[in-house]
Amino acid sequence: MEAGVGLVAECLLRRVMLMTDPNDLFTTLVKPALPLFLLVGGLYMMRFVYRRYKSSFKGSLGEALVTQGTFRLLDGALYRGFSDLYVPRPDGDGLTQVDHVVVSPFGIFVIETKNYTGWIYGAEHQAKWTQTFGSGGKFTFQNPIWQNKLHLRALAQFLKLPESKFRSVIFFMGGAVFKTELPEYVIDTSLTSYITGIEEVLLQPEEVAAANAALVDLVKETNKRAARREHLTGMKRRAKVRG
Repeated sequence: MEAGVGLVAECLLRRVMLMTDPNDLFTTLVKPALPLFLLVGGLYMMRFVYRRYKSSFKGSLGEALVTQGTFRLLDGALYRGFSDLYVPRPDGDGLTQVDHVVVSPFGIFVIETKNYTGWIYGAEHQAKWTQTFGSGGKFTFQNPIWQNKLHLRALAQFLKLPESKFRSVIFFMGGAVFKTELPEYVIDTSLTSYITGIEEVLLQPEEVAAANAALVDLVKETNKRAARREHLTGMKRRAKVRG
C-alpha cells in the first residue's frame, strides 16, 4: 500500500517538475496561444496608430484616390496633375499646402479634398462648417472655400498669372451628404466628370506649358519633409496670434 502511494507521489512530482520546466511551459501553454497574442497585439497597435495619425491617414487616402483615380482618367494631352504642393503664401508668411492642381487649357484647377462622412452644413461666407453624425456627434472645421482661396491666390502669385485663370474645386469624398445649398464647385460626385465638363478655354498653349514647367520645377526642388515642417510650424504660429 505504502509502495503504491509512494509511486503515485513520485509520478505527481515528476509531472510538476516537467510542467515547471520553462521549455515545457512554453511548448504546452504559451506556444499554442502565441498567434492569438500576436494578433491581439497587432490589432491594438493598429488601433493606437490609426487614432494617433487619423487625419494623416485620411489625407493620404484622399490624395491616393485622386492621383490614382482622377488623374489616370484625364486625357494626358490636355490635363496634367500635381499633388501635395508647398507654395509660398501670398502674404509671405511661410508656405501653404495645396492638395491637387490640374493644369489645362480650360484653366488651372485648384482642388481641396475632404475625406468626410456624415452630414455637412455650411455656407460660402460662413467661417466654420459643421460635420454631424447620426450618433449625435458634431465637428466644426474651417470653411474649405476660404481655405482654397488662399491656395488659389498663392498659385496665381507663384505662376505669375491672374486669378481669373484658375478654378477652385472643393471635392468631398467618403460619403458626406450636403444639407445646405453650396456653390456648384463644391462637389461630392465624380471629380473627373466635373473637370472634363468645363470647356471654356482660359489659357493659351504657351501659358499651359509655362505653368506645367514651373510646377515640375517646384516638385523637384521641394524637400517635402522640411516643407511640411515649415507649413505646420507656420500654422501653429498663426493660430497662437489669432488666440
